[in-house]
Amino acid sequence: MPALVKMVEAFGMRLSVIERKLPHLKIVHGLEGRDAQIEEVKTLLRSMAEVSMEVLCYNWMPDEDWQRTSKDVPERGGAKVTAFDLKQAGEGNLTDADGLPKTRTPADRLWENLKRFLDDILPTAEDCKVRLALHPDDPPLSNLHGQDRIITSNEAFERVVALAPSPNNGLCYCQGALAPAGVDVEAGIRKLAPHIHYAHFRNVAGVAEDFRETFHDNGGLDMAALMRAYKECGFDGPMRPDHAPSLAGESNETPGYETLGKLHAIGYMKGLYDQASFFES
Repeated sequence: MPALVKMVEAFGMRLSVIERKLPHLKIVHGLEGRDAQIEEVKTLLRSMAEVSMEVLCYNWMPDEDWQRTSKDVPERGGAKVTAFDLKQAGEGNLTDADGLPKTRTPADRLWENLKRFLDDILPTAEDCKVRLALHPDDPPLSNLHGQDRIITSNEAFERVVALAPSPNNGLCYCQGALAPAGVDVEAGIRKLAPHIHYAHFRNVAGVAEDFRETFHDNGGLDMAALMRAYKECGFDGPMRPDHAPSLAGESNETPGYETLGKLHAIGYMKGLYDQASFFES
């Protein structure tokens, strides 16, 4: 990890967040081997502390990670975006997770396992000065393929915060993951701001059962209002554009993460931030 930090710093940037692909499915489902995975997470926290990294983003998705049914839906100007259609979802065409759940755990047990995880991990996180940031389920469906999912709303986030009161227990507020469920994103930002340790700032169009990603200026969210909400709440944590379209001419080998779409998104976000600062003054 020190070599990675040094490489990033050589470009005038600072590495402050670790996210995705944590070894945690046995923890989520409460399976044999969960204690070993807990120790792996603690080891990661200690490694982060050695290089002064501030935030560990994790999720409680019981099938590992975000899911889509399409990677190349047409967007403006020949760009391509990812999409999810519940009618098409099934083993073999889920794009980021491994397909249908191998273990089905009910919602109440998922909450119990999350509480146990936080109780086990937070003392180490506090010692290491690393803040936890829980990402919502994507897609934000309360059940997918017979498997319950629990982190799909502002209310769920409030419950997470209440599970383990600690300044190191917090949230990754991913507005693009929550919005298809009809969540009031601006209200969520304003209410949960003290607990938001990390922000994913992207746009989306559609509903939880059928949605697509968009350019940052081309979805259903009022992005200017949301940036103002972050600014007015005094948010000073890390924020990233999350997924962005693959622009015409890009390979789309890593949907949502191609270079040119990301550059467009970052520029748009910088403009919104400057606008929010102007109105604040």
